[in-house]
Amino acid sequence: MLAFIDATGSFDELAIPPSYGFHALTGGRDGWFAMTVTKNWRLVFTKVDETTIAHLDLEDYH
Repeated sequence: MLAFIDATGSFDELAIPPSYGFHALTGGRDGWFAMTVTKNWRLVFTKVDETTIAHLDLEDYH
């Protein structure tokens, strides 16, 4: 998944594989995005610009 993120040419390309479940977070996590790794594990990160993410973390969301 990290290789895929690194290889994308734009932020919108992160939504291409539907199994990754790319989505924006809401509420207190507004401005953050998430991708499903497995079961309840997610990669979460913020967007710097169209080709750069920051604050990448692997989280158990339950």
